[in-house]
Amino acid sequence: MEIPAFLAHWPLQAVLAVIAGLTILLFPRALNYAVAIYLLAVGALGLLHFVNGGAADARAVIALVAGALVLLKPNVLNYVIGVYLLLVGLLEAGVVRF
Repeated sequence: MEIPAFLAHWPLQAVLAVIAGLTILLFPRALNYAVAIYLLAVGALGLLHFVNGGAADARAVIALVAGALVLLKPNVLNYVIGVYLLLVGLLEAGVVRF
């Protein structure tokens, strides 16, 4: 499965972040769903990149797990986001490697 050329250069994660942010601002009760859908979409994009021959990205798997947890257990949003941000920060800093 190949990404169409006109989509390959779009900053899809940035577009998803803006859509999620606007959704949360306009519909505050949709916070859990917006965060869960955003994390699942970011994870799916990361896995799509891997399937198309890119490098494996642990952040994609972490985002998928975090999104699924928030969707299934909305009351743990704070903890899931905290752990997600901690893991991604440690990955970006090079402290943790998968």
